[in-house]
Amino acid sequence: MTTSCLIVLGISLLLYLTASLLMQIRLWWAHASAQQWSHRVLITGVVVHIVGIGLHVGFSGQSLLGHMTSVISLVVVAFLIVGLWIEQRTSVRNLTLFLAPIAFLGLLYPLLMPVRFEDAGSMLVRYPWLGVHVFVTLLGHVGFALSFLGAAVYLLQRRALKRGRLNHYLPALDSASQVTFYSAGGGFFFFTIGLGMGAIWLFGAPGEYLGGTDTKIILAIPTWIGFALYLYARGVRRMHGSRLKWVVIFAFSVAVANYLLVPHRFDMEEGTPHTESALGMPTAVEAPLETS
Repeated sequence: MTTSCLIVLGISLLLYLTASLLMQIRLWWAHASAQQWSHRVLITGVVVHIVGIGLHVGFSGQSLLGHMTSVISLVVVAFLIVGLWIEQRTSVRNLTLFLAPIAFLGLLYPLLMPVRFEDAGSMLVRYPWLGVHVFVTLLGHVGFALSFLGAAVYLLQRRALKRGRLNHYLPALDSASQVTFYSAGGGFFFFTIGLGMGAIWLFGAPGEYLGGTDTKIILAIPTWIGFALYLYARGVRRMHGSRLKWVVIFAFSVAVANYLLVPHRFDMEEGTPHTESALGMPTAVEAPLETS
């Protein structure tokens, strides 16, 4: 694939990411103009994406089905066009909330997954897809951490109020509740993208470095479910109270335990298990056993 084509597809990728972020602003902060801008940016991304495919066909001389990137690009563009048409012609709304992140991941895969830095010592540098997965997941953890702090402050202030003593060093219940909700929403967005990238890596990693299962990804699912339930109850059902805050605390506790205690085990070479922590630093290397 030519350099000009990759640059244009990279611009389209950024537009899909921007549309995703704008829809998150519309969802959690209720800015109506963000939804309009999200649609415009997403449509612009589709147009730029089509231009990138055309550049590839024109400069490389290959057919549309002759390269993995162009094939996946066709699927992504068709997916977006159908989704936008459904949203325009039917009563289904807010499809952009799902279309944009899926398009971002769909285009990111063929652009980033083939990239390799074989001389790098860390898996996160050697395979940039894995490095981006960890970085985006960490952004999700930052949001979850802020949500956890908001939930803890809410519970402490509520306990003080039950005793008839307002804690002047802590924010009001409404402020703590808003911090919990907004931080959980932002963290959930990044964590979902990171989890999706991890799942794609698990099933499509070169050399099957993680084998058939990966404990770290499996244990991330309870955290995702916990925050999804909280956001649904708080954002859709408009529920309030301390029980929802305990859901946040539990989900974040599972995330911390998974992050600190469960390492990845990569098979760098046949018969050489290689363990890396969450930050990609090697923690142990076992040499293969020799048998007589």
